[in-house]
Amino acid sequence: MSTRTDRLNSEVQKTLTQIIANELKDPRINGMITITKTEVSADLSHAKVFVSILSPNKKAEDLTFNILVNCSSFIRKSLSQKLNMRLTPEIHFFKDTTWEEAAKMDRLLDSLNVKPEEN
Repeated sequence: MSTRTDRLNSEVQKTLTQIIANELKDPRINGMITITKTEVSADLSHAKVFVSILSPNKKAEDLTFNILVNCSSFIRKSLSQKLNMRLTPEIHFFKDTTWEEAAKMDRLLDSLNVKPEEN
């Protein structure tokens, strides 16, 4: 990746974080939303946005994710107003399951781990 692309991804991620935190006022959002990564395409037409949602339960997490997906046009419009870009990418949200997979792997390793005998 080029430095320009890295800077653009970083700026989009920072701006989307501000938009979601400050402008998305849906009372059904339950939990903390973290944008973990953004990948803007080379032609600036699309942006993959990976989000991690910390919610009290799976149902609330799914609802929050669906709200983000449904609000993507509002979020895109707000992004275009804040960033001076020739084109504003269409936003595609994806769940970032890195933490869940890491926790699963930890549990698996713990189950395989044989405890040493105490002296």
